Amino acid sequence: MPLVCADLTEIEFEILKNLKDVEGDEGEKLKNLLKLYIYTTPELKSSAYALTRSEKNSEIQEHLQDVYEAYEKTDYPTENWSDETINKLSNDLIETNVLIRLGERQFLPSSKFRNLFKMLLHDIVTEKEIDEYSGANIATIQLLMEFGKGSFSKEIIRDGTIFINEGWMFTYATEIKKAREFMKTKKLFPGIDVPAAATA
Repeated sequence: MPLVCADLTEIEFEILKNLKDVEGDEGEKLKNLLKLYIYTTPELKSSAYALTRSEKNSEIQEHLQDVYEAYEKTDYPTENWSDETINKLSNDLIETNVLIRLGERQFLPSSKFRNLFKMLLHDIVTEKEIDEYSGANIATIQLLMEFGKGSFSKEIIRDGTIFINEGWMFTYATEIKKAREFMKTKKLFPGIDVPAAATA
């Protein structure tokens, strides 16, 4: 585990010691302060994420290609992962508030991640001609880049995208796909009435 040493002025050290909403003593308090920063990073507006997506498009597309290549080898990449791989990945995602732990090997995307994912997925599939599952991958890649603050390797972003989407987030993509198909049908047959039995 990396050890970080920092020189603080007397005033900075006193401020650190007196932070009431951060638990721990000295070094532990500094670590908890970092966690507080990670967990309370404000959510941006949709337009800000769209701008970032445009600016980092080439990087996002590289990560997306890595995900596609993993699926070319097998339809279910996670089935080939060892317990060590899953444990390391889940710990990295928990530390950055992407996942929360519910129990032994039980996880769930944090509410912050889920809310942002739903917003981004809607924006992505609306702004360009793209299938819902590719849109989900792009949304997750962008959020992992955001939550990791540049600290995630290409492997973590690839595996994290697969892990999160296979486990939870593809459900949202499926719902959007169904809704879009329903709207297409409604446009094709605008005068059709819903059978009374279907509403009973």
